[in-house]
Amino acid sequence: MRTPTRLRPIVATNMGLTLNLFQRRFVESSTDGQVVPQEVVNLPLEKYHEEADEYLDALLDNLEELSEAHPDCIPDVELSHGVMTLEVPAYGTYVINKQPPNKQIWLASPLSGPDRFDLLNGEWVSLRNGTKLTDILTEEVEQAIAKTQ
Repeated sequence: MRTPTRLRPIVATNMGLTLNLFQRRFVESSTDGQVVPQEVVNLPLEKYHEEADEYLDALLDNLEELSEAHPDCIPDVELSHGVMTLEVPAYGTYVINKQPPNKQIWLASPLSGPDRFDLLNGEWVSLRNGTKLTDILTEEVEQAIAKTQ
């Protein structure tokens, strides 16, 4: 439930009529109106950078190993300045990147589309649908490998 932070008068004049209306301003941390867990809201920026960098570095290591084992499926994976690109010819290019202002990791998948992930209980989770970033990537890369074999 949204909580009004303050009421602000708005005066509208149209054809000699003056209306006094009150505009409600709401504070929400979620685009769909759901309450965002305090763990996500209170994540310090330094901790965000540490966790996001660690996650992306580990993901890069795993994807590079897969790339060596399946070069036709994953010919290229790169990480630079918090932005990872992953080429998967069966589907297209994935972009996985840090979003420091929101303390999130964003995914642009040619298969499942865009999503954003918050650090919750030590995992990068979409607050919109509860999916984990690792699970989405694992499923889609496994599908791509199966498709190219």
